Amino acid sequence: MRWLAGSFKAAGWTYCLAVMLWVAVMAVQVAFLLNETELVDRRNHLSGLLVPLALALSVPAGGAGAAFFGLPLVIWSMHRTWSISTGHKALGALFDAGLLLGAAAQFYMPYAFLLVVVWASVSVIRPFQWREYIVPFVGVVLVFYLAWGVQRLADIPDQAPLRTIIRSSMGFTGAPAHFGWIVSLVLVPLLVVASLRFAEHYGRGVVREQNIRSAFIAFGLTMALLGVLVQLIGGRFPVVLVAVPLAVLTTFALIGTRRAWLGELAVACLLLFAIWLQYGGA
Repeated sequence: MRWLAGSFKAAGWTYCLAVMLWVAVMAVQVAFLLNETELVDRRNHLSGLLVPLALALSVPAGGAGAAFFGLPLVIWSMHRTWSISTGHKALGALFDAGLLLGAAAQFYMPYAFLLVVVWASVSVIRPFQWREYIVPFVGVVLVFYLAWGVQRLADIPDQAPLRTIIRSSMGFTGAPAHFGWIVSLVLVPLLVVASLRFAEHYGRGVVREQNIRSAFIAFGLTMALLGVLVQLIGGRFPVVLVAVPLAVLTTFALIGTRRAWLGELAVACLLLFAIWLQYGGA
């Protein structure tokens, strides 16, 4: 895909390889996240296909910015947070989640706000213990403190964290002219079916599975809210923020269905659109 390569003349091979590596890491991360936390009923690797497809639809050619490069750390943080539902030690996992969110915020400042997702996940997965809410906050603050210390020791000029919002938004261009009817014909029906299937899985799941799915709902809604807030500040909606939650949601539309060809046709249409989106302006 052209967006994986970016602009060879402007960015060079280092940028291209970094973006390809980031996409591969995110695809593997989401697959492990779905299977190990049992977010879906059946173990599958559909997300390994859907995550790169969603990113291809949301990141224009050469437009991978700060939000994109911080996203693997966010996924890792959610994995550590939701792992407490399977009996892992809560305090250690939550501290790791805070550290990872703090590191992600060094790429893209709004990711620090995802601390509320960690708190929401803890509230639905475990009974109340005040230490489990303080520990991830300490992890986030510790990373910011260490970054400040390194900055002072290395005599680096003062950072301006809000600039990551503006810079990351600059890479997102307007949608193509045909985007509207393609969304109406393919994306909207697919997401409607995915939402209905998600609700079905949620209703028939045991309590632990419902807790994880509630945490996922909090994650998806918070990412969408961050996108809206960034749009108010920078003027453009960073679609990459909702790419991973929508890819995970779409997985529910493609598993365990009797009419698999419909889902396959929808994915094929999205793949063709992604290729056109990346190469159409060449």
